[in-house]
Amino acid sequence: MTALPQPLRKTQRTLRNHQNEIKRSFETFYSNGPLEGTNNLIKVIKRIAFGYRSFYNFRLRILLVAKNPHFKIKLRDKKGHPRRAA
Repeated sequence: MTALPQPLRKTQRTLRNHQNEIKRSFETFYSNGPLEGTNNLIKVIKRIAFGYRSFYNFRLRILLVAKNPHFKIKLRDKKGHPRRAA
């Protein structure tokens, strides 16, 4: 049997060390893809939103763009008080 080249030995060692996790990934069908997509969206908004004066405005922009139904948007006035319906 011939010895594997160094890059392949490193790959083989990595696969062997993570064998159980790799097998489970095929059994459970869970993916962190949606979370990675949300993180990427936030990074893009962060680049675009350079110069926002407050974290509140930045957070509001993320919630509006992400359209996630699990978050509630609580509007506030400039002093930070909850905004009342008109």
